[in-house]
Amino acid sequence: MVSGHFLKLYRWLGFGMTASPDVEPKSLFSRFKKLSIPIRRVIAFAAGGLLCVLIFLAFAQIATYFLARSYVEEVEQVFDLNHHAANAVVWATFAVATLLVGSAISFSRRKRLISFAGIIVLLIAHSALLAYGTMHENFRRADGSAIKCYVVTRDALELRDHPGIDPVTGRDCRPVTAEIAERVEAYKNGRRPTRIASREPTFFDPRTGQPIVWYSIGKNEEIELFDLMGFQPDTGQELIPVTKEIVARWKDQSARRLPRKVDDPKRYGPFDPITGKARLWYRAGDDGAYEFYDAAGYHPQTGDPLKLVTRDVMTAWELAQKNQKRWYLITRDADHPVHYCQAGGLDQATGRMCREITTQVLERLREYEKGKRPQRIAAATPAFFEPRSGEPIAWYSKDKAGKIELFDLMGYHPATGDELLPVTKEIAAEWNDQQRQKPPRAPNQVQLGPNVLLFDPMTGAPRLWFSRTGEADYQFFDGPGFNPRSGEPLKSFTKAEATAYFDQIRNKERKLKEEQDRLDKERKTRAENEQKQREADEQRRRDEERKREEQQRILTEAARDCDNLAANPNDPRRVGAGVEYAALKGQADAAVKACASAAQQNPTEPRFRYQLARALQLTDRLWAFGLLQDLVKQGYPAAFDNLGWMYFMDKHSPEQAVALFRRGVQAGDPDAMLSLAEMIERQHTVAMNPSENKLALYQRAAQLGSQAAATAYNTELNREQQEADQRRIQLQQQQMMMQIIGGVLQRR
Repeated sequence: MVSGHFLKLYRWLGFGMTASPDVEPKSLFSRFKKLSIPIRRVIAFAAGGLLCVLIFLAFAQIATYFLARSYVEEVEQVFDLNHHAANAVVWATFAVATLLVGSAISFSRRKRLISFAGIIVLLIAHSALLAYGTMHENFRRADGSAIKCYVVTRDALELRDHPGIDPVTGRDCRPVTAEIAERVEAYKNGRRPTRIASREPTFFDPRTGQPIVWYSIGKNEEIELFDLMGFQPDTGQELIPVTKEIVARWKDQSARRLPRKVDDPKRYGPFDPITGKARLWYRAGDDGAYEFYDAAGYHPQTGDPLKLVTRDVMTAWELAQKNQKRWYLITRDADHPVHYCQAGGLDQATGRMCREITTQVLERLREYEKGKRPQRIAAATPAFFEPRSGEPIAWYSKDKAGKIELFDLMGYHPATGDELLPVTKEIAAEWNDQQRQKPPRAPNQVQLGPNVLLFDPMTGAPRLWFSRTGEADYQFFDGPGFNPRSGEPLKSFTKAEATAYFDQIRNKERKLKEEQDRLDKERKTRAENEQKQREADEQRRRDEERKREEQQRILTEAARDCDNLAANPNDPRRVGAGVEYAALKGQADAAVKACASAAQQNPTEPRFRYQLARALQLTDRLWAFGLLQDLVKQGYPAAFDNLGWMYFMDKHSPEQAVALFRRGVQAGDPDAMLSLAEMIERQHTVAMNPSENKLALYQRAAQLGSQAAATAYNTELNREQQEADQRRIQLQQQQMMMQIIGGVLQRR
């Protein structure tokens, strides 16, 4: 039926019909009305859909065109393109956008995906291209407004895109204006702020009114001006752009400041290097001398008004400087340490003597102005005068006793503050007499080393004195006198004494080497014996362990509990691994109960009574004391150490404790060996024979299985080794010194 409707529609539109002159043609609308309702609906839907598609395509093309046009206009401004080149970009962008939009309504899924991806890439590329183009721009081309701001950090100057408070540094991010842009580049290139010395600086740009000067406020509320952003070089405070209020305060401050005298107008700079305006004021005296000041005002002594300098005044001053001698005096002003006088003699302002500036003095004056200060001359034969000109090149000061001290520069004495004076022939002669009459000083002890001279390099005379307390125990001093400890007179360290000294050092080195070889041999033998002893002890331990296990199997439950709860790990007669004293504290009550029962069940086995006494030391020390006394009488080895410490702690009897420890050592108890070593360390007793020294006691206790003794033995062995190494190092140092001095003696 549908095919019939389409056939009618086909014929209605005039397709497939033969024209006849007798048939009157009909209008399209009249034909549409004669169609059936379904056909008319199909035609209406088709026409509406076609119209929507056409409107969508037209809108898409128009939107794409204007999007491309706005994009290209921005690119034209950002990259400063030619208008025709921008049009070319418009058509290229329009063509690409048209193709992408057309593909977006394709029936192919692949084409639609490619189209959508292309549109997204086009939009992202638009923003990325604009971001790249404006990355290094500080101003908008359209209106010239700032698009960047700057933050000054301690390390560099950083540009940001958003004015306000910088979230990284917390500082104010200030806009980069046209006036600031040049200074930002200068700061980034390494330039730093300097103080503005001009009396009439330009604070704001005359075209925009933006500040082009920065300031900081000191402790005295004094405002300092700088020509660049950054930090105050003395305080480290950040410099801030000036405001109208700061400018007004600075002008009031400048008007109130007294003029300060400038001694060297050339170094100060009489004219501003940018504007050429004068920076100094002057007064000309009756004798033609000029005085310069850094601010307007009046002369402090005559009351005459100060005049602004001109080029003619500076020319006249320079000519006067060439035609007259110059004099100087040293002041206490840190800013102007040297004052240049117009004439010699007494200066009326300071009351000090103005001295003539010679060639040699001028060099030292420059050093003094740069911050160098006088140092004492320690040479035995200093140069007082310049050999070519005879000018004094040393300064002196006298104390109340008339003692002369020499210095290498003019200035003031660092201790008394007295002014230093140039030396004269009389002072030089007096100083030489003073050196010849110098009273003997106390000799200072000297440690021999590579930098110590034994003989004078010019005369070969000895420069050291010595005294000897042993075969090679020398004490050296830097002058004659007496040994401050023994009172013996010091002897001169001659070449013969040096030869004998180094012979003794060689002998001592040989003996030390022999001693070291002996110690190494003994250490090797001891290590071999210890290895054999450890193997024997290990075998004995295994045998005893098997024996204890056999005994453990036949013991009662109370006996096993007593061994598990209170056995001493270092008791040679223990059964089981044993319990450390720290662990016994937490189970003392249970141990007392088990061991009391085991001792009652096994009255002939002293081990249980010892372990009961060991536990009772934590609960009932009086009962424990009685049990330990009985065990000591029976000769139980481990009881000697416990009873000895009870005498030491409870009875305060170190003598009785030491006696018990010695008996325990003889009985073969490792704890008693450790305790006797501790008594020797605490100086409650001394070793009665070589077997009672600490190292021997530690070694014997370690061989019996004591871990604490093994640790103590290694520590003591390392200490002795370190002492031997230190003696060897000292001997090597003496040998090195002997070789150095031997070379000196051979050259002579």
